[in-house]
Amino acid sequence: MIRIHIFLILLLLPLTMRSQEDICIGKKHSLYSTVLQEERNYWVHLPDSYGRDTTQRYQVIYLLDGDAFFHSVVGISRTFTTVKGRHLPPSIIVGVLNVDRTRDLTPTVSAAGRDGKIAPNAVPQGGGSELFSRFLTEELRSVIDNSYRTNGKNMLIGHSYSGLFTLNTFLHHTDLFDTYLAVDPSLWWDRGKLSEEAASLIAGKDFTGKSLYIGVASKKRTDRVDIHLNKVNHLLKEVLPQAGNLRFFSKSFPEENHGTVAIPGIYDGIKQLYGK
Repeated sequence: MIRIHIFLILLLLPLTMRSQEDICIGKKHSLYSTVLQEERNYWVHLPDSYGRDTTQRYQVIYLLDGDAFFHSVVGISRTFTTVKGRHLPPSIIVGVLNVDRTRDLTPTVSAAGRDGKIAPNAVPQGGGSELFSRFLTEELRSVIDNSYRTNGKNMLIGHSYSGLFTLNTFLHHTDLFDTYLAVDPSLWWDRGKLSEEAASLIAGKDFTGKSLYIGVASKKRTDRVDIHLNKVNHLLKEVLPQAGNLRFFSKSFPEENHGTVAIPGIYDGIKQLYGK
């Protein structure tokens, strides 16, 4: 009887050990930004094939608000790189964590609210996106390109303020990324300034080789006045269709609000941008 017990223990021990193994989808890193003069954290996910084929190089997805969406986007990427649902090529995912979203992700200093009005005691804030862009594309990208086998193709994903940053980068610094995915970008910022100046920014520009997706939560709010949808619709219907040679996709999500649209928007964006 004792021998049987010992045999069963030895038989089950590998299963017990296996059940305690961690499921790891990425690694945490940090670097000191001389541009921002602060320590910045980021997470990196490598595709399954990265360790098997040491000759293959990969595009990089820079995911803003990485602390909120890293796990979900890793799951979405794995779904779209399977044999049955092959849309997205295997990619390195870099989740960029936040420090001060308003400071880093907004292009102008503003005191205006979502309704386009300035409250009596409102304090101007934001306007640091140019510095954050330098951190992202000069400092962090340099580290990523020197640490991993990248192929020079880069994608930027952002929601809300990060979506505003994504669109601002697309309009002002188009060549910094190849593919842009913005979900419910906060175009109400600074009374919709980016939306209003977009037409002049795309005029005469050739967007060959560039792709853009915008997902919008179109469920109307009844609890507040918001200029957001008007500014988004202006961009979608009147401005971006005039962008020369741009691969442009968009989708409205009438059942989603600003807080719930991020994951459906990213999922649909990747599906449309990389669909065959």
